[in-house]
Amino acid sequence: MRAVSGQGVLLGLLACTATFGWADAGGQVRSFRADILPILTKAGCNAGACHGAATGQGGFKLSLLGYDPEEDYARITREWAGRRIDVRRPESSLVLAKPSGQIEHEGGRKLPRQSDGYAVLRDWIALGAPLGNPEFFVRSIEVEPREIEFSNTRSNQAMKVTAVMSDLSRRDVTTLALFNSNDDGLAEVSRHGVVTARGRGLTSIMVRYGGEVAAARVSYPFSERRGGARDFPVWNEIDEHIGAELHRMGLAASPLSRPGEFLRRVYLDVTGRLPEPHETREFLSQPDSPERRRQVVDRLLRAEAFTDFWTLKFADLLLLGGKPEHAQAYHRWLRQQIATRAPLDAIVRELMTAEGRLADRGPANFATLAVDARDWSEHAARMFLGLQIGCARCHAHPSDRWTQMDYHQFAAFFARVNREGETVAVASRGEVDHPKTGKPVIPSPLGVRPDATNLVEDRRQALAGWITHADNPWFARSWANRVWKHLLGRGLVEPVDDLRPTNPPTHPALLDALARELTKSGFDLRHLIRFIASSRTYQLSARPAGNNAADGRLYSHALMKELSAPVFADVVAQVTGVPDTFEGYPEGTRAVQLISPSVPSAALDVLGRCARKRSCETGASGSAGLAQALHLINGSTINGKLRSGLVESALSMDPGVWVYSLYERALARAPEEQEAGAWVRLLRDASDRRSAAEDLVWALLNSREFGINQ
Repeated sequence: MRAVSGQGVLLGLLACTATFGWADAGGQVRSFRADILPILTKAGCNAGACHGAATGQGGFKLSLLGYDPEEDYARITREWAGRRIDVRRPESSLVLAKPSGQIEHEGGRKLPRQSDGYAVLRDWIALGAPLGNPEFFVRSIEVEPREIEFSNTRSNQAMKVTAVMSDLSRRDVTTLALFNSNDDGLAEVSRHGVVTARGRGLTSIMVRYGGEVAAARVSYPFSERRGGARDFPVWNEIDEHIGAELHRMGLAASPLSRPGEFLRRVYLDVTGRLPEPHETREFLSQPDSPERRRQVVDRLLRAEAFTDFWTLKFADLLLLGGKPEHAQAYHRWLRQQIATRAPLDAIVRELMTAEGRLADRGPANFATLAVDARDWSEHAARMFLGLQIGCARCHAHPSDRWTQMDYHQFAAFFARVNREGETVAVASRGEVDHPKTGKPVIPSPLGVRPDATNLVEDRRQALAGWITHADNPWFARSWANRVWKHLLGRGLVEPVDDLRPTNPPTHPALLDALARELTKSGFDLRHLIRFIASSRTYQLSARPAGNNAADGRLYSHALMKELSAPVFADVVAQVTGVPDTFEGYPEGTRAVQLISPSVPSAALDVLGRCARKRSCETGASGSAGLAQALHLINGSTINGKLRSGLVESALSMDPGVWVYSLYERALARAPEEQEAGAWVRLLRDASDRRSAAEDLVWALLNSREFGINQ
């Protein structure tokens, strides 16, 4: 596709009639919202660094990226007694003279006099700067091509952007659209929409026009010789999608993980603990097969440790905390849901609608996250839909479709929830006012036309039904994406709570398939985990093969995942046989079983446990870096457990047998010949075998291999 001419859309506007440059063929004046604002947006006049800033610039404020056309029109035509425009001498208008550089302008020349945008603005002012039809607006935009594939860094591709208007007419708006690459290292895009490859891989180009957004995927295969799919056996539907993309991108697939690697990986991912030595020996003693591996997955899904670990995962997501008696009730309820295999949609409906005493009614504590309806709506959108809507509280979302009205209509569902002391209850009154009009808005789900007739007494009931409905475009996808990230190390959409058109999945069809599988199962968490963990994709080795070493997005090999703070502390205790102690908890309590991060533990804090003050889905919060490294070297998590029965056993066991058992316990594998030889010699030659054994345990628990799941 050729690049669109720089004069395309705007010259078309001027040439609509011979008499009126800013009118359609029927003589009807067009819309300020649809025709003038896009010019200002393309020029950068209403960008955050210019007049779209919160307080404007140079005494002149516009809404960010034109989200409030009425206010912008008033400021341009009426503010300062209308001094910004001069209908008798349009070219003397400040709105033209400043951005064209005719008079001093701090932002520089944004709109050259010879540009089409300048001409349209001039003719609009000459017509009296009419508002036009405020109901004529952009309904949606379409991008062509939606998929761009490059074969070298010398080629480029021009994009075409078409706006579908409110009257269903169509316009080529390429010259006025905004373009942005999600990764300039892989693809660059000019302001005119011409895309150039810069590196091998997969990314996307975000396009914005008239408040609507879209995206095009851009790929540059790793090899001209297509491969991957033919050498990628299919165990289930997941492998079909992954294999096809590896083939398209010319990426080799790593081999299947070794049995011990798989066993350690799936135990940590599903239960947050290591396999016990006897479990490892039993698994490795049998012939390896996909069926044998599926049996392990099934057994772990039934384990008590699964309930403990996934209760922690949900508690982190929901930011579970608060007063001890409240947190206990919340945690107890949450654990019961996981243990009894409650469907995800049922869990969310209960969280959304619960009321009662916080110490008695666990899910009612979800209401304590927020200080008002707006905060609550943001939490619900992020946690249950994977959407970030917070930007729309003050202005239209710059990279998504959500407007201020969308935001406040969604928040209105929570306006009648009262928390009085220790109780959450539903009130008979309560509204959310739009900040511009000061008037109450009608509650409406995101992307749905408001309808006051469909509201029930407890508005949350209606919202919970919409959120968890099988047809909701985000609910199943957001859960599928979260579980996929936990198991594979990277979401199909990253970040996992940022599902939007301009942040497309690496594998759109796969995300749809996972969402369908989850929905079809009745929103069964265990079913989804089994489906993913039983795929060959999940069970690939982390060792690179062929040309896939640089791949971090397409799942050609397993990604290395850092162990979370509670899991790391637990597996150190498991290997050494020395449990941690926690104030107020019985001996033997695992870190993953703690109810709240308020339980004192300097070790967990330094290791970076989730403090549950904000989302921890992009990485654990808390201390890290140097403090964490020093703690692992000198702190109590490892050093405090070296004088243990594990070390004592080295004094009586054959060094070779002891080294083997240690590797089996910590890494679910036998030591390599070189590793075994070095450690056995050290133990045999040591004058103080206990000290030598402590050194070996310390080194192994501080190793990169132990601290990651691969």
